[in-house]
Amino acid sequence: MTNQNPLFDITLDLGLGYFEVVTRGFWSLDDIAEFRSALERTIHRIRATGRMPVSLCDYSHAMVQSQEVVAAFMQMMEAPAVRSGRVAVYTKGALTKFQATRANLDHGEFRFFTCKDAARAWLLSPRD
Repeated sequence: MTNQNPLFDITLDLGLGYFEVVTRGFWSLDDIAEFRSALERTIHRIRATGRMPVSLCDYSHAMVQSQEVVAAFMQMMEAPAVRSGRVAVYTKGALTKFQATRANLDHGEFRFFTCKDAARAWLLSPRD
């Protein structure tokens, strides 16, 4: 799947019901709105197959975000249209991991990883 925003890419595997998001840089509220729209389209395509989406967010190239952007992200994640059954967040940065963890404290479907292969394995493993 392509988009015009250089701050994120979304790769979709419809057969697995899996998508991977790679985020980069420092975001604005407009970037969050564009990301939400792309995420909604991706999740809708997966749900149309009858699968529950699972997603890997590669946050290893992102920067620590402004509080305004974090608040907008948290609000976005409350919407059912952008929720996945499981979300693995991958990052090696301590500050970005802290911010991502704090932004998703109320979401039990999130797990945080420092190894991308382990994150993908968890996502694609049978559900508990």
